[in-house]
Amino acid sequence: MPDTIPNAQLTAWREAKYSTRADMAEAINHTPTAIANGLVCDEERLRRWERGEVRWPHPPYRKALQELTGRTAEQLGFIPPAKQKERSRSRTGIMSPAPTEVEPDRVDAAELARTAEIVRLTQWVTASDTNEEAIARLARSTTSLAKSHTRVPAKRLLREVVQLHRRTQELLEGGRHRPRHTRELLRIDSDLLAHAAVIFGDVDLDAVAEEYAAAALMLAQEAGASESFAWYAQAKTARWQNRFIEAADLARQGFEASAPSPMKTQLAWYEANAAVLLGDKTRAREAVDRAERSAEATHDTPSDLSVWSFPTERQALFSLSVAMRTGDLDGALQAAEMADSAWAAGTPISPANWAQIRVGTGVAHLLRGDLEGTAEELTKLLTLDPGMRLTTVTRYLADLHRRLAGPRFQGSPLAVQLRQQIRDFNAAALTDDPDMESP
Repeated sequence: MPDTIPNAQLTAWREAKYSTRADMAEAINHTPTAIANGLVCDEERLRRWERGEVRWPHPPYRKALQELTGRTAEQLGFIPPAKQKERSRSRTGIMSPAPTEVEPDRVDAAELARTAEIVRLTQWVTASDTNEEAIARLARSTTSLAKSHTRVPAKRLLREVVQLHRRTQELLEGGRHRPRHTRELLRIDSDLLAHAAVIFGDVDLDAVAEEYAAAALMLAQEAGASESFAWYAQAKTARWQNRFIEAADLARQGFEASAPSPMKTQLAWYEANAAVLLGDKTRAREAVDRAERSAEATHDTPSDLSVWSFPTERQALFSLSVAMRTGDLDGALQAAEMADSAWAAGTPISPANWAQIRVGTGVAHLLRGDLEGTAEELTKLLTLDPGMRLTTVTRYLADLHRRLAGPRFQGSPLAVQLRQQIRDFNAAALTDDPDMESP
């Protein structure tokens, strides 16, 4: 075999521009000729070139090198076949075949076809009409909206959530994305749809909430992402439509599908609450046991608070509700004290959660025959911003209003006064908002 002569010119050029052969090989693969011809250059190919094992690359590689370097193959130290023959004659007087990378008339067509397939696959995987930063911005905005849930009036927040969902959907439907970009966009839109479903329920639009929650679950499953938010939104919607057995079953499915998290715990409590509303106290107690075991593994901190959080005071609300409906009025009031203690210690207040605790505590006092205690809780509630008077609050109050109309409180001026205060409170929380963007 003929002696090899190291290609010092190519090596010098590469070392001046790239720190490794692999870096230069990657650059060659991105030249127009390499892409058009399906070339695959790697570190080993460059090593052979530099060691002189290949004196004259095939035309596509020569053209790709020229596009990258701005120099001809000869200027890069390669030797054309004619000059190789001259050198061979001058040394031995015998013509010997010059080594080439692959003899042109013996190129393996099947190998080139396989190479082209790999290049097409790579191009398909990496092609995208969006980028990492655009998706990251959507994800950050989605998280910010979730964190704003406890602080911003529902109808105002709903506009923002629906608008961001529409932007995400347009990006999904209108572009060509890398598979992982598509999965991330599906996950983001699933979270937005689930959040919107929660708010639609809060403003008494349960039918729309149901549609959004179902779409959220479908997108989460398609993305292979966590389904817990979507299951929660579905269970919440069913509960407020008084479909208690369905709400309990949806919450249980979500619990089983969820990894350990605060939402997993909340789903167990949701099953317990729906079961006790149905009158199935045994199932409610079993769900409470699951919730307590789940809570041992996870917890929220104040910085984690969002629509998906399950802090102590929200757990207290579920505990209060279940205890009250099982006749444990002392346990219900203890649960309310647990929430009030957390707020007194500096835990951020969620107005809607706080309002629900006030109503639940008022009902517990009423069931004990303590009408003055009910009046005290209702007086605190009257200061709540109308924008925070969600349906989940006004429906609790409607239940209290019904109880106050019972025979036990007939002829009580205080009961009449409380019923009027409830009517006035709920009237200020009308959900018909001309500024709210329709879904």
